[in-house]
Amino acid sequence: MNVNLIVKSFLTLALAVNINYAWAEDNELNPNITEVKPGDTVKVSRIPGTIYLRTQNDPDDLIWDRLPMYHTNLLTAPPVHQSVKLRFDEGATLSKRIYFQVAQSSERFYIRLRWKDATQDRTTTVDAFRDGVAVQFAINNADTSYMMGSGPKNPVNIWYWRADTDKVADLAAGGFGSTTTLPVQAVSGASSYILDQIPEDNAWHVVMSRPLKVNGKYDVNFQRPIVPMGFAVWQGSDEERDGNKRVTHTWIKLDTGYTTASVSKK
Repeated sequence: MNVNLIVKSFLTLALAVNINYAWAEDNELNPNITEVKPGDTVKVSRIPGTIYLRTQNDPDDLIWDRLPMYHTNLLTAPPVHQSVKLRFDEGATLSKRIYFQVAQSSERFYIRLRWKDATQDRTTTVDAFRDGVAVQFAINNADTSYMMGSGPKNPVNIWYWRADTDKVADLAAGGFGSTTTLPVQAVSGASSYILDQIPEDNAWHVVMSRPLKVNGKYDVNFQRPIVPMGFAVWQGSDEERDGNKRVTHTWIKLDTGYTTASVSKK
């Protein structure tokens, strides 16, 4: 009996099982990934003070293997401007699944995003567009519109990562056309593009993070019991840009672990 051949065969099988299991969520076979629907509540994980990422925003650090993962569907965003309506297909059902993890240490809030994308689009030209992803937080409550806020009194804080710069912009908005870059950029991020033997399983991994405590008027406060959150993805190969994107239709609620009583004492 050839022991080396048996070992090699075992390792090959283990690798194949691991690869298949990694994307088994597509078949809803992975019990470690929880489906989240708009309106559901997701608990923010805690990173112990004795554990540190290799780098501040490492998208492939081993810590992510220890934290709960969720997935939710993104649908084509409703057109809110004539320029978007020109590119909007009423009959299209361009859904996309995004996977996410949310965690906080004693000092920072982290979110890790992962989605399949067969091509990495890093530039924008006349007829080509970059990939991107955004996380949106309602600054006040879930009555705020998920379509970029409901005016100056109900704004949103948006963290927007773009593939061409591999940086995150810290933004605020109070409705369509009001997006503003915040004077202090408190959010940072990093990404990796993972190639698979099957191109359709190539994926972006993006981490964004921010100190828990910041002083900006339009920076979301994570030290309150519930924080409404939503996502948007732009896939350049599908000619998505600006308002032409895929989004969560209404809010997902983050349970931060803070209570009304603990917040009132701060």
